[in-house]
Amino acid sequence: MDLKLAGLRAVVTGGSSGIGAAIVRVLAEEGCDVYFCARGQASVHAAQADCATLPGRVQGVSLDVSDAGRVQQWFSALGAFDIFIPNVSALSANWDDAIATDIRATVATTEAAIPFLASSANAAITYIGSKAGSLAAPNSAAYGAAKAAMAHYMKSLALRLLPSIRVNTVSPGDTLVEGGFWDKVRAQEPATYQQVQQRNPLGRLASPQEIARVVAFVSSPAASFVAGANWYVDGGSVAHVQI
Repeated sequence: MDLKLAGLRAVVTGGSSGIGAAIVRVLAEEGCDVYFCARGQASVHAAQADCATLPGRVQGVSLDVSDAGRVQQWFSALGAFDIFIPNVSALSANWDDAIATDIRATVATTEAAIPFLASSANAAITYIGSKAGSLAAPNSAAYGAAKAAMAHYMKSLALRLLPSIRVNTVSPGDTLVEGGFWDKVRAQEPATYQQVQQRNPLGRLASPQEIARVVAFVSSPAASFVAGANWYVDGGSVAHVQI
């Protein structure tokens, strides 16, 4: 299926590693020109180099999304774009970190992106949430609560911006990122990791690429009637019925 992404311009925050880097790569494989940010200059260069031969152009910049002024400068330098994917998360159980990054910075960055999407006939915002937003998480209540708050914000934003801009959430389940949280658990706590595998009906964790492919579809013109949705890419691990 042709996602009709070729020639479109996408902006991804937190695009140098993990799910974010996979999203950048998949979009560029589809011919989308992708502009991403991350805090570390070295990781920006590495991610950009990794995508150098892909059909779409990939360009990264080092900045912290909590710096609203720098974000605005970046957007202004880019000009109009078609797709915005807010992906940055503190990935923290600390309430201050979760509120500052997952909520405040994400809302501010998303609101700043809206004027740059306004002229596109294919405008889309796809927020990267988490299944933790709909599950009790005693050890990471701040993270889960922040993701739940953002899913609500994105649903409300969808109704505010339609019909000009589609807004959706993609909520990954347990995802195995090289050097990431679950990779460290696998190495240091194999029994715990095995329990995590067992709680996933597919018997394994997701790869970043599996999440990225769903994000690419939801963000693309091929999903032109998908709006206000929260897509769980969780391998069936969330048992409740979404209503």
